[in-house]
Amino acid sequence: MRLGASFNLIDRMSYKWLKVFAIAANICALLLGWNYYDVMWWSQWYRIAEVYGLNALLNIYKLCLPPDCKVPYPPLAVISFVLIYALASIFPPLIKMVILKSLIVFLPGLAVYFIIKKLRGSEEALLWISSWPFLQILFAFQFDVMISLFILLSTMAILKNRIGYAAFYLSLATMMKHVVGILIPLHLIFLRIARGWKDVAKYLTVCVVTIGAIALPFFVSTPKEFLNQLILFHSTRAPQDLSLWAIATILLENQVEEVKQIVGNLWALFFIVIYMLILYTFWNQLKSQGSLSNQTLLPIFISIILLVFISLNKVGNLNYIVWFIPTALAFLNKTHTRTIYRLTFVLGIVGGLVYTFMLLVPPAAAEASVFIAEDQACWNARAIIAQSLNPYIFSLLSPLFTLYTAYISEPISTPTDFVAEIKVFKLLFILRSHIIVSAIMFSQVLLMVIITSMIKWVKEYVT
Repeated sequence: MRLGASFNLIDRMSYKWLKVFAIAANICALLLGWNYYDVMWWSQWYRIAEVYGLNALLNIYKLCLPPDCKVPYPPLAVISFVLIYALASIFPPLIKMVILKSLIVFLPGLAVYFIIKKLRGSEEALLWISSWPFLQILFAFQFDVMISLFILLSTMAILKNRIGYAAFYLSLATMMKHVVGILIPLHLIFLRIARGWKDVAKYLTVCVVTIGAIALPFFVSTPKEFLNQLILFHSTRAPQDLSLWAIATILLENQVEEVKQIVGNLWALFFIVIYMLILYTFWNQLKSQGSLSNQTLLPIFISIILLVFISLNKVGNLNYIVWFIPTALAFLNKTHTRTIYRLTFVLGIVGGLVYTFMLLVPPAAAEASVFIAEDQACWNARAIIAQSLNPYIFSLLSPLFTLYTAYISEPISTPTDFVAEIKVFKLLFILRSHIIVSAIMFSQVLLMVIITSMIKWVKEYVT
């Protein structure tokens, strides 16, 4: 099927070039660096286990307290990182980074690739491994690809009537980042209409047992700190990243403290209302079908709910986009998957890349600090860049930079040299807030285009 000569992913030549791009982009994303801001906090979890022993992890929510340490993740994320970091720590720093990213991001991504390949073929699988959301996580280093794998596995399981596995996989995803739990009611509605109360009870039992087995020991050890870090921290944090609500943070910075509670209440209210409407619509669509012949209605509603959460959430984290991509590629038709691929690619470049660049590079070039909304504090932008980008890569590429010696005063061999010597970066600092706000607005428009497109597609999956 042709989608136009300019972007024909089915054409054999395009497919071949996309394979080349996927291989090159995966290697670059794996080696270029990571988001040191997150790694900095996570590595402290390992240090606590190293100093106090693995048993101390049960008290991690009390031992790791802001502002010097924080644990805003459920226990499974903590356990996974600490164990993998312990394995990677026996290797030199560069190899350690590659091992961490390989085990937490690349290997789960590869598992998704082979699942989609088995279900839909090589073309759909290639769209996943070359998608911007996946490449972004592979570079930045986060748990979101593991979450997307669990969501895919849970969707496959529930559609195959493997209720226990469906509940187990989605519970694991929830124990990586607890907001994934918004998908549980969708599963329950599906089971109630399609299967009956017996399967609903079975699903809930597995969820309670799985989540309880992982979370309960941590909660019992330090109940107050557990709730504070997992719930209170997120409910009181300032709006940030590519959320519309984050425009207040960009303009007000430290003064956003005065309005963040209002913003927190507003976004939650909007989301709850729309979330309930989506669940109600899903209920009605299933009731009207009266059979189990359709295998795509659940996946498309999973995608819609996740996208609405990403759009309305006060923390506009584009990393979450990767959560729905594998499920969409595995179950939606080819025309729709290619539309999603293109739109999320543009969203990643204009939203993720431009936003992150403008957040850090112009302040670093101007030797200014950068306001980090999550901490309500200013950080050294150059220090974040220096720790995030792989210095070995810049050292290897330094001969190429000498071609531009007419425009720079000193050789470029480190990440901080790069931001310091490219003069245009300092000029961008003047326009920084305007460009960031523009990136936020553009990202929200694209998210709305994706959401409205999916809502229109629903009727195509109703039998």
